[in-house]
This record gives sequence, structure tokens and C-alpha cells, in this order.
Amino acid sequence: MTLSSEVPDRIAEHVRPWLVNWLGRHGRSIESIGSWAVHPGGPRILSTFAEAVGLDRDKLDASSAILAECGNMSSPTIAFIIRRLRDAGAPRPCLAIGFGPGLAIEAVLLD
Repeated sequence: MTLSSEVPDRIAEHVRPWLVNWLGRHGRSIESIGSWAVHPGGPRILSTFAEAVGLDRDKLDASSAILAECGNMSSPTIAFIIRRLRDAGAPRPCLAIGFGPGLAIEAVLLD
């Protein structure tokens, strides 16, 4: 599987409005999220996500570290990131988010 070079542009354009709406439906906001588990399709995905959502890049340190240590392992990658955050005692709620084929967005709140 390869990622289209358009993926970061689509994330930049669509992720923040989608995320604000989705979190709002759950009584949350971007600012209320304690930690972030973002599936790293690659370094550009992470930097684009952080910029689009308005996060300091260090909020994605766990995602960056797993990408550097293990690469993109496809679906299991997010579990490794969540475990890293859990082991570090990261604040809750944690938002785990990934991007799938056709640029589907999948997210879960972990309280």
C-alpha cells in the first residue's frame, strides 16, 4: 500500500472541521484533549495534522517516536502509540485517530 501525495493536503483541508464537529457531539473540544495518539502514515502526516488542528508538535511525540522506532506498521501502529502514552501516564482523555483508505477518518476517545 502506498499513500497518495494528496493525503496531507486533504488532512490539512478537512481534519479540523471534522474533528471540531465530532468532538462537539461528544461534549468535547480540541482544547479538552489531554493526549493524542495519531496514526503516523509518515512524518508529513503528523506535521500536517498538528498544524491543521493547532497543536504544538510535541503533543505528537509518542506518535513520532513509534514511527521512528517501528515505522508504519499499518493498523497495529495505533495500539503501540496508545500503549506508549498509557505507560507514560499521559493525561486523559486521549484521542486516538487514524486515516484509512479513501481518506476515511477513524477516531476514539479514551477516558
